[in-house]
Amino acid sequence: MSRRPNAHMRERILKSAYELFYKNGFKGVSMDDVASAAGVKKANLFHYYPTKEALGLAVLSHGVNGQKEMVMSRFSHEKDPIKTLEEMFVDAASRMQKNGCCRGCFIGNFAQELSDQNEKLRKKISEYFHFWTQQVADYLERWQMKGYFKKGFEPREAAEGILASFEGAFLFCKANKQLNPIHNTKKMVGSYLKGFRA
Repeated sequence: MSRRPNAHMRERILKSAYELFYKNGFKGVSMDDVASAAGVKKANLFHYYPTKEALGLAVLSHGVNGQKEMVMSRFSHEKDPIKTLEEMFVDAASRMQKNGCCRGCFIGNFAQELSDQNEKLRKKISEYFHFWTQQVADYLERWQMKGYFKKGFEPREAAEGILASFEGAFLFCKANKQLNPIHNTKKMVGSYLKGFRA
């Protein structure tokens, strides 16, 4: 008979693995590293997560759930859409400045590292990006229906382009160790949306 999972220990493992994966990447972390950081025996780690893939999926789900809450909070109100999206970039720049232009977007990092390597993880990442895109598209569409944007504006197309640019800005910021890519992408997105103002 298997032991009943200990929620506290599981949470400790998830948080430790999240921090390690965020800092060193999925491939740069071993199960030994996770067990050591979490302060658990390796046998306990494997009891909850029998494979590194299982741990990766759990950590990714943990990160995705947190991001989903943030996304829904940001795009559930009726604040001016251009200001809302510009604030998304301002917040990103603030996080990157605190991290010394390291780390970037946790889910974006997983996407770059693992999309061609692990299909289960890729699907989980893709599901989140589809969710995020749909949230932004629905938000922009609500404003379009209010007459905020001109005819011809495509909310879904805009959402996908904005978020792809957002993720790309993180990549450039990490590579160049500068915040300019995020600031410049914010300006570009603002100009693009203002061009469609009714």
